[in-house]
Amino acid sequence: MATRLNQSTKIWRLAKDLGIRSSNNPVSDILNFCEKRIKKFLKEAIDCPSLSDFLCWVAGKLDTSFEEIHSDDDLAAIKAKYLKQGEKIFATIDHEFSDEVLGITYRRSKREPWEPEFVSIIDCRGSNAARAYFTKWHEVAHLLILTDQSRLCFMRTVHLSNKDPEEVVIDLIAGKFGFYNPFVKPLIKGEISFEQIETLRQTLCPEASNLASLIGIVKAWPEPCLLVLCKKGLKKSESRQLAAQHSFDFSTLPIPVLRAIKVTPNEAAKEQGILIHENMRVPEHSVIYTVHSGKAESADAMEDLSWWETSSGDILTKQKISVKAKNYWGDTYALIIPKFNKAKPFKR
Repeated sequence: MATRLNQSTKIWRLAKDLGIRSSNNPVSDILNFCEKRIKKFLKEAIDCPSLSDFLCWVAGKLDTSFEEIHSDDDLAAIKAKYLKQGEKIFATIDHEFSDEVLGITYRRSKREPWEPEFVSIIDCRGSNAARAYFTKWHEVAHLLILTDQSRLCFMRTVHLSNKDPEEVVIDLIAGKFGFYNPFVKPLIKGEISFEQIETLRQTLCPEASNLASLIGIVKAWPEPCLLVLCKKGLKKSESRQLAAQHSFDFSTLPIPVLRAIKVTPNEAAKEQGILIHENMRVPEHSVIYTVHSGKAESADAMEDLSWWETSSGDILTKQKISVKAKNYWGDTYALIIPKFNKAKPFKR
């Protein structure tokens, strides 16, 4: 995905509009541009003990305020409030939100000099409440890279398929600063664990969802770590075979096995060459199987990275790892933590 983004003409144009000198990695350049602004805001912050507090501070520095929708009545009240102030763009706001659109930022045309230039409306109804923290950062991220060429209304979609390249970069910005390392690092005590991630979530950003916190805090962790979502699935070749033979009842169907469906490595893990490829088969003697089978809600053990094999039978580098597996919402997640930093990148 990173390669495609760096090759996107829209991302190159955005970097140019931001005054960023041309390079081969405009996505990284844009993230660095945003971090410079964020660091300046952090230096100016008077009292921001948590990420939630810092989010509000950054929103204020970018001249926006949040309006939260917790019910249909809230939406009607927000619409009436801004229409009364002469903001005609709010006339259709009740038709803007959907299963895909969770947040919208408007530039206000009728406001008092002391009022924010923008307003960000966040849909917190039903299951959207768990996404509210990330949605707020998403809207703030739009303002971090606002240029004269930017549109006046921004919509936040939740589906990655066919997503606009700029929206993908916005997600990267929101993910980076929603769990910003300078807030996470001082509170770290010992090795990463699911329990410590939850403690950090409750301390720094209780409004963030459990899943967003898992991903965000793993990425912010200074020591190498991978977060792996494990589900039963097929090899790519088996999936193709199944698609080709789906109309034949007599075909022998391939049997799904436990695989690493989604792998999220942090930067330290990438630097150390610690990597499990997505769709790799989970070793049958791993504690991940113990949790997935329902024999335990959580389990941990010392294992070896070389237990993992590719579909072609190649194995990863021999490397001692700590594996911590836990059942979350019916899915099995695992934290993979290298114990000795001697691994080398695996090559196909």
